[in-house]
Order: sequence, then structure tokens, then C-alpha cells
Amino acid sequence: MHDKKLHIIITGEHGRGHNFVVHKKTVHNIIVASLLITTILAAGTVAGIRYFGQRNTLSAKTEYLDKQLAQTTSALSIIQAEKDHLIARYEDDISHLEENREALLEGSISKLDEKSKVIQSVIDHIGIDVKIEEDPDHSGGPYIALNEDYGEELLYRTEQYLEILRKIPLGRPVPGKISSKYGRRKDPLVKKKAFHPGIDFRGNTGDDIKATADAVVKKAARNNVLGRYVILSHGNGYETVFAHMHKTLVKKGDKVTRGQIIGLIGNTGRSTGSHLHYGIKYNNKSIDPMKYLQVAELSFTVNK
Repeated sequence: MHDKKLHIIITGEHGRGHNFVVHKKTVHNIIVASLLITTILAAGTVAGIRYFGQRNTLSAKTEYLDKQLAQTTSALSIIQAEKDHLIARYEDDISHLEENREALLEGSISKLDEKSKVIQSVIDHIGIDVKIEEDPDHSGGPYIALNEDYGEELLYRTEQYLEILRKIPLGRPVPGKISSKYGRRKDPLVKKKAFHPGIDFRGNTGDDIKATADAVVKKAARNNVLGRYVILSHGNGYETVFAHMHKTLVKKGDKVTRGQIIGLIGNTGRSTGSHLHYGIKYNNKSIDPMKYLQVAELSFTVNK
């Protein structure tokens, strides 16, 4: 029991000393407790430092993220504003385009209607009865209710008229002056009254002669009366005759279009000088070309 105690004597230079008796176990427990407390305090200090470090890091990250969020929100607001502006502008542009389209459509229909009326007046002037044979077994196309689309109706009707006019001999084959009209006249060779089945145009040898409508060359030949001549068949009852030519530039079976040069003015056959004899036949009967020449003076241009 004596060994389990620890004697502590405190003395000074003067006076009486003090003696303390402490159990070794108590000292041991105090030392252990002190070490434990020191360890705990050290660990707490390290943990505290780490905590505050992490807190500062998290705070900095949070601040950074807040700034990024604020910038992103601002950017999204700008983008949304731009989007709204663009949508508004596009809607406005679309509205203007729709208005312009309607105006153009109305103008086109008006012009088409006017053109259709001009074509109709030309056909009426010539005196042609346009017949369209309806045959449901040989037709088709989209269904359009009556008067549902007046523009489509006008376009269809105008296309029909133009197709007819392409094959009707209109205008002059040469620009020269008329030297002899259609009908009764004094024959230039025998000086007796005779019938002239066409119109003579003055010209110089070698001047161009043009087709007055789309056609197929029915004949390109020469004889003692007409000299070098060309007959065009237009496929709708019309034929045109070009005679006394210096040279023919087409042959039988060729397809020609209005305005195409088919030969040159000459003085061949029964002729008294360079000129073009121009005749029109309808259903194998000679008709006066004058009415068809005058159509060109109506200021109407036939589309090719």
C-alpha cells in the first residue's frame, strides 16, 4: 500500500516545507485525462479549421453559382425578349406578305380578266365560233366548285383561247405595203376582171417571210402560177398560202411557230415584180385575210 502513494514535498529557502501525498492512480488518471482532453481539443481544432475552410469554399462556390445563375437568368431574359421581338416582326412580315399576295392576286385576276376579254373580242372580231366538246370519259383534273375560284376559271379559259389563237393566222407575214387586195380586181397581166384569192404585199427580193401562226408545213413546192410556194396547215380548218417566193426555207412535215421565217420574197411564177401573195383558207375556202391583219392593230400580243 505504501508503494501506491506518491509523496510530493515542496520546500522553500525559508520556512517550513509542505508534504503532499497523492495516489499514483490519481496522478495517472489526471495525466490520462489531460492527454485525452488535449487530443480532443487538438482534434476539435483540426476539425474546426477544416469545417471553416470547407465553409469558406462552399460560400465561394455558392457566390460563384449565384453570379452564374444571375448571368444566365439575364441572358435568358434577353433571349426571350429577342425571341418575342423576332416573332412579332415575323408575324408583321407575314401579315404584310399576305396583304401583298392578296393585292397581287387581285391585280393578276383583274389583268387576266382583261386579257380574257381582249382575246374574246379578237375572236368575236374574226367571227370564230369557239366550240368545246364536253366529254366526261376523256377529261379530268381537280374538282373546283362553280365560282369557287374565279382566277382558276379565268386561267383555264384564257389558256383555251390562247391555244386557239396560236393556230389562227393573225397579223402580217411581211411589213410591206399592200399592192393588191382580196376579191375582184383587174388582172395585172391580161388586164381583165378576175378574182384574187389573197393579198399581195410589196417587197424586195430576199426579204423575210414569217409564219402568221403555229402550223405544220403541208406543202413546199413550185409551179408556173404560184412559183415557189409554201402551204401551212394550222390543224383547225385554217391554211395559209405564201407564193412567188425567191426561196423556201422549210420542207413538208416541218413544224413552225408564229413569227418563224419560212422563206424569202421573190418574183417567181405568174408575177410582175417582187412581192408576196398571201392567202388564207378556212375549211378549204378562200377568205379575206384583211380582217386577220387588222387584229394585230388591236394592240394585243399573242403569247407564244
